[in-house]
Amino acid sequence: MNKADLIAELADRMGGDHQLATEALENTLDIIVRTVASGESITIMGFGIFEKRRRAARVARNPHTGESIPVPPTYSPAFRPGQYFKSVIQGSEPLPEGRLAAKRSSSHQAFGGLRNGVAQHDKVS
Repeated sequence: MNKADLIAELADRMGGDHQLATEALENTLDIIVRTVASGESITIMGFGIFEKRRRAARVARNPHTGESIPVPPTYSPAFRPGQYFKSVIQGSEPLPEGRLAAKRSSSHQAFGGLRNGVAQHDKVS
């Protein structure tokens, strides 16, 4: 799936408004890029964390000459998936039927809100 496919899918889910879906996605991505570039991280519970990672200075070698070359520290964007997202991908958590897979209904529930058909706040320990 590419960006155009994602926008088309989002537009379908938002009632067919392609322009609104495009603006929603582009503004979301802009917020993520600007926030991570500033050194802050974005945490979406159950989904994951977008962050800026520092790679330490190191010494590399030129493969043609064998000469040592100092490489300064660099930064790169990183994404760490959340536990719910990992569980869905690994197959240990089923995707919910008939509702959003990544919608939280409360700040104390997993993204799916239900686990094995039982709401987390309804479980008796």
